[in-house]
Amino acid sequence: MGSDRPSWRQRIERWWQAVTERTPLPADAPGEPSTVPRALVVSSAQLGWLVAGLGPACRAEHASSLPDALELLATDHYDLIVLELHACDRPVADAVRAIRGFRQTPILLAAPRALREAVGQALRAGADEFVFTDVPPSPELVRHAVEHALLRRALRDVAATEADPVTGLLSAHAFQQLYEERRARSRLFGERFTVLRVQVLDLRRVEAAYGARSVELSLRHVAESLRRTVRSTDAVAHLGQGAFVAVLDNGDSRRVEAITERLHAAADAYRDPQHPELRLRVRVAHATGRAGQDPLAEAERKLGEASS
Repeated sequence: MGSDRPSWRQRIERWWQAVTERTPLPADAPGEPSTVPRALVVSSAQLGWLVAGLGPACRAEHASSLPDALELLATDHYDLIVLELHACDRPVADAVRAIRGFRQTPILLAAPRALREAVGQALRAGADEFVFTDVPPSPELVRHAVEHALLRRALRDVAATEADPVTGLLSAHAFQQLYEERRARSRLFGERFTVLRVQVLDLRRVEAAYGARSVELSLRHVAESLRRTVRSTDAVAHLGQGAFVAVLDNGDSRRVEAITERLHAAADAYRDPQHPELRLRVRVAHATGRAGQDPLAEAERKLGEASS
């Protein structure tokens, strides 16, 4: 891809702005790189519900078979691939791997519920999201599914290159990039999102009494507990010194309370294999923001108040 091509994040931001306003994007200037997002739809027939969901903001191109799609992917750039399982000429997991051989573009699956086992195999092979099509999905559902596909691919791309060496979660730098992008989307669309801050307590005391290995094991336990508790589209990072943070897809208070309870329960249940008397203690705070607010700063403030 040339350096003058707009990044897919820039293209997708324009896409969602146009989808929200339900107006077409302006035409590209002659000779300039395209800024209009493009979706490659691999399906045995035209999908009217998909066109309605994407709206006039996206240029959807159709391939009637997987071989035709692979031929296009060998030379062309797309911002989204929609793969209807009926259009696959091979097991769907193999189809996804074939696409991944050309591009790391987000893949959205379309399939009836009867093929949910195949959908699971495709997700494990590298697809990013799915919609069931027994009933034509609503435009709102299509837009949510596309956004989740983009989020998952963004998280995978960043995690593959910028991971915290102790926990395997996102690094502080990677998280800051994703967080600022999430705030930008919040300013653009007024979306609510929640930041959850988890602080592992007494790390210096634990290291002095039990050693660095015990600290590392406790951090990994918290990381695994947090990753298991939140959704796959939630960005989770270790910022260093036992400071964990997650950006949750929405601000539902009951969900946040349930996550907090599970994290405390996981900490209470932890036992160091060499030092069973060691107790793991965590403090949790959260804040919800929208329209460009900074819930991370608010969650940090609440965490500080709880310790005073």
